[in-house]
Amino acid sequence: MQFRALIVDNAAMKDFLILSLSKFSKTCVLRLTSTKIYFIVSEEENGPRQPLVWCELPINYYFREYNIVGVSSSYNEIYLELSTVLLARSCTVIKQDIISFKIKLTHKETPCLTLEMEMAAGDIATRQCVHDIPVEVISRKYWESYEEPHFTDFHVSIQMPNLKSVRNIVERMKSMSHTLTVSANKDGKLNLSINTSTVKLAAHFPNLNVNSFVEGNVTNCSNEEIKSNSVSSTIDIKKFIMFLSGMQLNNCQAVCNIVQGKMVKLYMEQPGALLLQIFLTEMTI
Repeated sequence: MQFRALIVDNAAMKDFLILSLSKFSKTCVLRLTSTKIYFIVSEEENGPRQPLVWCELPINYYFREYNIVGVSSSYNEIYLELSTVLLARSCTVIKQDIISFKIKLTHKETPCLTLEMEMAAGDIATRQCVHDIPVEVISRKYWESYEEPHFTDFHVSIQMPNLKSVRNIVERMKSMSHTLTVSANKDGKLNLSINTSTVKLAAHFPNLNVNSFVEGNVTNCSNEEIKSNSVSSTIDIKKFIMFLSGMQLNNCQAVCNIVQGKMVKLYMEQPGALLLQIFLTEMTI
């Protein structure tokens, strides 16, 4: 197996999502293919792997040079498990004046993802910074555990309002509750609410575009939800905030999808540059 890539576009480097992914989990799986790279984060719990984050980055947007030789000619891919914390720490120099940024798979006692960054050190001189991040190569027989999740049974799909406004509100709610109820109706109204023994608080965002809404056949709805023709799910408020604070890019389209009483999927796309999905399962209050 071989992998080597070169980024030379500073803007693309600053958009690189490493610093954000470290907020979701201590580890992630990096899937390398000939057309895209993927960052996959699973829930940190025992039992079957449950998806939390699925992020796709197209090669032609981020890399000027990109070469990969996978496990075989039939499966020209590489799966690596690595520390997002170490990756974020290594990439903090991205904020500096970088001339080039190389990423390659190396073997130094153990397999490593080696980051080589060339930085301007003056009018003429340059300096090089090298970081080796230990990785675990995932065997082909385990790849199916990291396939893209496919859900098509959402009861509502609604466009998200301005993410900065949502984040400011939910940040205040976080100090009062560890859960957040996300609900939406067919009229384009998104509600974010908390309900504890001491406080009941809600934020309403009307007049949003509704991509789809399932009429009827929605189980586990309360009487209030039936009257308002809305669906909802209660999720971990901290994970919701991670999505808002970690992945804000320009010109992004954000969509909230809800399965009544089971899941909220947050979908963000920057056409040609990024596709991000966050899967937040129902929490018991």
